Amino acid sequence: MYGKAKCSSRCAEDKNQVLYIMISYVMWPTNMLAKSLWHILALSCLIIHPDKAETESGRRVELVLAEPYVYEQSQYCGAGDGCLQLTMTEETGGTDSLGEYYLQNNYYTTSLGTSVILSSRLYGDGTQVFRQEFPDGLEGTSTGDKNLVSTCYPRFTLPDPTSSPDLRYITPGGYMVGWTLYSQGLMSDELEWFRDGEDGGLVVLFQGGGPVESVVLSPVTQPMATNVRLDRENYTLDFGVQGQAESIYPGYSSEVILSPGSQGITKNIMAWGESVKTLVGTVKRDDPSARYLSYYTDNGAAHYYNPLPYTNFRDAIMAVYNQSVLNDIPIRRLQLDSWWYHKGEGSGVKNWTEIFAILPGGIAGLYESTGWPIVAHNRYFSSDTDYAQQNGGPYLFTMDEEQQKSLPLERVFWEDLFDDALLWGLDTYEQDWLDRQYMFTSALHTNLTLGETWLDDMGGTADERGLNIQYCMSFIRHLLHSTRLPAVTQIRVSDDYILCPHQWRIGVTSLLAHVLGLRPYKDVFWSSSINTGVIFNDCELDVPDIEHPWSIIHQYGGKTNVSASGKPCVPWRDFGWDELYFGNGMYDNFCRNPANLRDGAFCYTKASFELPEEEWEWEYCDVPVCNFDCYLFNGLVYLGDHNVTQSGRLCVDWAGDYNITGAKCRNPDNDEAPWCYVTEDHSERDYCNNKCQEAVEHNPHLQSAVATLSGGPLGIGDKAENLNINLIMKSCNAEGLLLHPTKPLTVVDGYFWSTDYQELWTGYSTISNYDFGIIFLAEIDKELTMTPADLNLENAFMSISIRVFSNYPTGFSYLQTVVPGQEMSLPSCSGHLSFCLLYTSPALQTSEGDIYILGELDKWTPVSPDRITSIMTLSSTVTLAVEGVAGESVSIAFSGQTDFNITCNFLTTGTMTIDTNTRSCF
Repeated sequence: MYGKAKCSSRCAEDKNQVLYIMISYVMWPTNMLAKSLWHILALSCLIIHPDKAETESGRRVELVLAEPYVYEQSQYCGAGDGCLQLTMTEETGGTDSLGEYYLQNNYYTTSLGTSVILSSRLYGDGTQVFRQEFPDGLEGTSTGDKNLVSTCYPRFTLPDPTSSPDLRYITPGGYMVGWTLYSQGLMSDELEWFRDGEDGGLVVLFQGGGPVESVVLSPVTQPMATNVRLDRENYTLDFGVQGQAESIYPGYSSEVILSPGSQGITKNIMAWGESVKTLVGTVKRDDPSARYLSYYTDNGAAHYYNPLPYTNFRDAIMAVYNQSVLNDIPIRRLQLDSWWYHKGEGSGVKNWTEIFAILPGGIAGLYESTGWPIVAHNRYFSSDTDYAQQNGGPYLFTMDEEQQKSLPLERVFWEDLFDDALLWGLDTYEQDWLDRQYMFTSALHTNLTLGETWLDDMGGTADERGLNIQYCMSFIRHLLHSTRLPAVTQIRVSDDYILCPHQWRIGVTSLLAHVLGLRPYKDVFWSSSINTGVIFNDCELDVPDIEHPWSIIHQYGGKTNVSASGKPCVPWRDFGWDELYFGNGMYDNFCRNPANLRDGAFCYTKASFELPEEEWEWEYCDVPVCNFDCYLFNGLVYLGDHNVTQSGRLCVDWAGDYNITGAKCRNPDNDEAPWCYVTEDHSERDYCNNKCQEAVEHNPHLQSAVATLSGGPLGIGDKAENLNINLIMKSCNAEGLLLHPTKPLTVVDGYFWSTDYQELWTGYSTISNYDFGIIFLAEIDKELTMTPADLNLENAFMSISIRVFSNYPTGFSYLQTVVPGQEMSLPSCSGHLSFCLLYTSPALQTSEGDIYILGELDKWTPVSPDRITSIMTLSSTVTLAVEGVAGESVSIAFSGQTDFNITCNFLTTGTMTIDTNTRSCF
């Protein structure tokens, strides 16, 4: 018989409300181990304390395992229709890295005689691991739809929306760890945004607000070949082999983990991550490129596909190097983006070697001149790649000619690629465009193991050679697979800088990366507001289509969000086009032209999921056209009709000079800007000032703080003359070591159920068992009352008293002394791109009175374990071990009966000791 795991009567009688009870489609346990586990679960019922009185039944969530199914010989085969028949069930127990468990194996046979084993392991804390295994393999499994599943176990029946109207979901989706299509909402009426199928993979369910209980579900093995599907018709959540897999080989198995928690959403996500890492058992490599200051040239950087004002990239990068040496900017790594190597069909990699015309001397020459180890970008491989045997190369590749993609099939390819790259200084390999490689390589959907083999060959080869890997544009499946690869140590967690105005909002994706052992990377940023002569301009670029030269591509990436008639644009998300055309910059409600659908930038002024598409309304947007309505760079190719100079004078006819006729601005002699004659005798000329609006960084401090406090790589991307030394040095010590917290900034639970808390993030530094909290507030327009538990900072509020103080923005004053468990009133921090930073410091008790360590107040992380390595409290003093480099002066602030600073002047690199009693450093 089948049954549900019920809460014990002792718990059920509690007047508080039970939110989540896991129930499983298994037989009641009979052995002693199983009974003891069920007893533990019953005695630790998941209880919450709601703010408002509600009926118990309205707060309970039950997940019921539904009948499994498989596809065989292209036919649906389910337990409900008699095709998939249960032949035997056995119960036993065991122990693995997660601890003791109760195991139930259910043996099935299909109508064609194929064996299928579906099992469940139940652990003492309520964690369950579901396993599907195919001893005989399975043939003809494809459903024809890559977003479905071809085998299904576990399969959960979700609560009826009418009985659980407050049930909510969290589903990261799309690339950058699910940042681009991240979604959360009510299961009752917001399922349009539930992310599943190809670009999903992780589901969190919870009900209500406050310290709620939740459940996290994801693949734990074979994530590259596993889908999660929300069956909206039957209201089930299905996990299994991806829908286009053509067959399953004998002995194949995969596992899905269910992690329940009663201490809040973020704590449960962290517990889920620990369970996944424990089951996988991988230890990550050390990652210097994530711990030291880097210079980046990727999308958003001033030198992204743009060496100006120089004629080649070597000169541009050497200018940055020379500036760093001149001004003691301790850059320690150099990232080279996709501009440096050869492209082929579909703009994929044809040959991963330098284009010497734009990089004289090659990468080896740069490495020799700068001493900067290289972070090297790579993307998907083109169908005409030189490496493939199909194109005369030495290596086996699979080809997708229709999508112009290919994929290496041999480990020796990666061995040779990395061995060659080590000669020119490769330190970290950046695998970008992971989503496109997966989406548009058909074999990755039809071949069950190819995705795993591809990433394992890459990651294993890198690990053998001491290289680190950064994942970029990763789906959730790539994130989950990275847990088994020691070399994959960092991952991009938001979209490209400059082009996306809110890409700094990484509180959720940083959490997902951190809990799975990866360092989150925000992306490059400018340390100054202005970098002139860049390729990022607010105008529409009209260029010939490379594949169809008679056609024009209309590309617009600016921030106009009203139609030409002045109507406000509807956000693309409101009718699903952010997902349909994701990767086309479908941010907010900005005018765009995805897939070159129309003859210019446009937007919808009326559209929604509820409205039939034939009733949607759209209009073109009035945006300037690059090099026609305005000029780029110095206007060398400007072709527009502008005829007024910067001083307001009218142009006169060129009358054939420089072979130009007409009265308009031009730059025939490669001058600093377009110009024209302003007198008929051509004796006077004047510059024109109709330059296209260039991108501006409105708050470099916000970018810098988020990049530092995320705990990952930090890549600055200004031109040499625009490197902001003071801001850069807020992130690191004198040799470029980034001063990170122990735990990066991540969202608090309130983020998931109220807009009041959306950019309230917290982190902490742990030193000698003392926690120093960090509270980040951005664009929050009202005061918030929070407890330490609300902030996920309980351990930072354990001492007899805690000092909470502000350190940014300058002139902003906030100071509270609180006791453990006390509510705090957090200040508002309103305004576009405005942010505030609060820090906590525990009282260190001495006979001379309580002492609070405030730290280096000129750094984003005033108290960092990368600077202060130990703290010792003695009867009359507190001592700190402080690390620094030769020539560095480190000032640590303290507060007690008086405020004071102690400065350590390092004559040699090493450790010095601060004594607060003598107020000395030695």
